[in-house]
Amino acid sequence: MKHYDKIFFAIALIACLAATGIYVGIKPVAKTINPSTVQLKGAELSAWSDPAPKIGEPEAWKAPQFDLLAGWNYDLFNSPETTWLTADSKYIAKELPPPVDDPFGIKLVYAKMPIFRLRISSVFCDVPPSVRRENGKRVGYDALVQFETTTGGRAALNFAKLPGTKMEVDKQASRTIVILKPKKPETLVGQNAALKEFRIVKGESDTGDGTSYTRYMATIVDRDDKNAEVKIIDGDFVSKANCIEAVFQDVNSTRQWRYTEKLLPGKEKPEIEVSVRDSEAEPFKVVSSEPSFETDNATYFIKGLDISTQEATITKQSKSSKKTGRPKVRQQVLTPEK
Repeated sequence: MKHYDKIFFAIALIACLAATGIYVGIKPVAKTINPSTVQLKGAELSAWSDPAPKIGEPEAWKAPQFDLLAGWNYDLFNSPETTWLTADSKYIAKELPPPVDDPFGIKLVYAKMPIFRLRISSVFCDVPPSVRRENGKRVGYDALVQFETTTGGRAALNFAKLPGTKMEVDKQASRTIVILKPKKPETLVGQNAALKEFRIVKGESDTGDGTSYTRYMATIVDRDDKNAEVKIIDGDFVSKANCIEAVFQDVNSTRQWRYTEKLLPGKEKPEIEVSVRDSEAEPFKVVSSEPSFETDNATYFIKGLDISTQEATITKQSKSSKKTGRPKVRQQVLTPEK
């Protein structure tokens, strides 16, 4: 090594040793503090804890206390065990006691196409009906039609007292069709309905044995249903082909709700109507045009009706719970009780 190199090496070594001494001089010295000697005050004192076990006394692992409020409990190295609740569509902790049965609150009385409340019970007339005259003037036709209601009520219409009624007769090879039309729809007393047209069809049967038949059909204006026209025939009560309805009842009272879907001509979506009554002795009163109704404890939403299986799919939304602050929602398929 050259003379100058030795000098430079010595200077660098001296500088390195000096820097090391400065660092050692300013580095803080770590101290051991015993927590029991620290003087804490106020909130610091109440929050202070020393979880470290004492030397020589190993601490055993303690299983966590079961949290009834949260509903869960699991140890350090295992996953929570759960149970599926079909009625509530959710999981709960397996350790929880079985949930208290929560009644759905309503039952389905029926789901079907509604029956029109009137039918033709009897008819007295010739085919075609003879003309009724008084003082040489035509006042009507000798035809008496009697109607019956689903509740046993009765109404009659006498065409002999309806001046202005027009009659059309269509005689064909095997049958005769008679049409009686009042001057305007004639009110059926006590039924909130009116007769618009009455038809009589008399013909020969297809059996070829010479027997004949007579059938009757009436077109009724239903003033209980926005003047919708309903065609009824003699015999049984007829169903409203464009309408389905369901009646639900509170399980703790006689209160009932009637839900109706009606598809009007030219409309793509059905018209909805919800009515309520406090007992079967009262008439239904319309309260809503939405597919839902409310009780004291919950709101029920009609999600679907199947009249072929007599089923109604209903979602129940209970009031908000104090625990979660959210409403409890559950869905159920109801069928009429047998």
